[in-house]
Order: sequence, then C-alpha cells, then structure tokens
Amino acid sequence: MMSDFNFEIRPLTDILRIKHLGYQTYMPHYAHLWYNAEGMDWYLHKCFNESQLALELANPEVSYYCIQVNGEDAGLLKLVKNKAPLDQNPQQCLYLEKIYFLKSFTGLGLGQKTMRWVFEKAHHADFELVWLMAMDSSQKAIESYKKAGFSLLAPSRLDDIEFSRLRSELRGMVILAKKI
Repeated sequence: MMSDFNFEIRPLTDILRIKHLGYQTYMPHYAHLWYNAEGMDWYLHKCFNESQLALELANPEVSYYCIQVNGEDAGLLKLVKNKAPLDQNPQQCLYLEKIYFLKSFTGLGLGQKTMRWVFEKAHHADFELVWLMAMDSSQKAIESYKKAGFSLLAPSRLDDIEFSRLRSELRGMVILAKKI
C-alpha cells in the first residue's frame, strides 16, 4: 500500500469531467452485473448524461467530488444531503450515493480515507447519519463499509422493471448506515 501519497477530495462541477470519470470508474468494476453491454450503456447514460448531470449540479443538495492521488484523478464521489433511508429524518441524513475508483487506484486504502473524509464532512454539517446502498452480492465492498463503521440497516432490492437489464440474481441490495 502506498502510504506517502497526496490524497485530496475536490468539488467537481465540470459536467464532461464527471461523465468521463463516471464511465471510467464504473465500467471495469461493474460490467459483469449486466446481461449485456446495452444494459450497462443504459445505466451509464441514466446516471451520467449531460442533462441529468446539469440538473443534479443545479440542486444544492447534490455534490460531486473528484478523489485525487498526487494530483491525478483516482475516483468519483457523489453525496446527497437531506435524503434518508426508510423512516429516518431526511434533515439528519447524508446519502453516499456513489464512490467509484479507477481500477489502478483500488487496494490503496483510498476507500477508507474517503469514508473518513465523508464522516468528517457530515459531522461538521451536523448530520447524524451517513448511509449508502450496496449490492448484497458485493461481499468485499460490504466488508469494507463495515470496517469503516457502517452497520446493516435493512435489505432492499432494485426495481425489477426499471433495472430489468441488470441480472435478476444481482438486484438485491443492502442499506448500510453509520451514526455520526
């Protein structure tokens, strides 16, 4: 593990850069989830098309960040303020919607560093809960989230109609949360 690198998380508002980083960080890790390339293309377009990103960036509740190592883009982070799981109070919750890394930057401890950064940000903004959703088949990711302090809140499932392009056996999700 690299321990002497410069780690930074910077706000990201450039739509084309978000789109590019979204595609570059998602495709190598998640292609296996889809029945075919068209399904993955549908999802990437749904999340990272320019009009969708413009709408999100106009929303003060949504923030994108670039995770950098030694000044080089290493990952993408998306946070949504005041969005709650289940019956929680939205004003007390911060949703960690996306945390993706380029393949060449995995295994360096960046996920744990990013989580600590998110928790600090949540603490300073007086949020009481940080939460996320993970695929229930992603045991390595779930263990990493638990290591960062998250606990299982509830099982969930992606919508079978909207996500019909995603392999049926992989639509199961878990909601994980950490009290701040």
